[in-house]
Amino acid sequence: MEQKPYPNPRDSVRIEQKTYLDPRDIVRIVETYSDMLLRIAINRVRSIAEAEDIVQAVFLRLMTSQPRLKSAEHERAWLIRTAINLCLDFQKSAVRRTSVPLDAESPAVQAEETGEVLEAVWKLPERDRYIVYLFYFEEMKVKEIADLLNEQTGTITSRLTRARKKLKLLLKGDEYGTVSNRI
Repeated sequence: MEQKPYPNPRDSVRIEQKTYLDPRDIVRIVETYSDMLLRIAINRVRSIAEAEDIVQAVFLRLMTSQPRLKSAEHERAWLIRTAINLCLDFQKSAVRRTSVPLDAESPAVQAEETGEVLEAVWKLPERDRYIVYLFYFEEMKVKEIADLLNEQTGTITSRLTRARKKLKLLLKGDEYGTVSNRI
């Protein structure tokens, strides 16, 4: 009985990698979601250059991991979750501690989205700011945000309600017309 030898790694045996995303799908995904992901990353890290790097890393991860995306909603959720995770990684990194944050008065921010509403959103605590941004600017449903952030829908609803009250104080002030600094 003759045994077959193990394959020699130097032989020209080509192992084909299974790909689930066609190059046209990747181009479509980049064209469809890059602006949204950039806005999310800017909102999170407040640096246009870092946000662009994060978006690029999201698409690189998409191409290298080749996730099986079942639907358009799953595709969008995967991209947003990946962007959030990369933003969190950036915030923990040493680079963030040595970077200068984006000034809310910079022309780049004003050109992208002007208005005191966005400015007020940026003044909210990070976890409130993110929920408000996803709900109003990215028009996500509470259930989608809850799934994305691994939270209960009731928790997201409560945070959104509290954030709205804080925004109201920031934008209109209290009953005496004064704007609160303690948000």
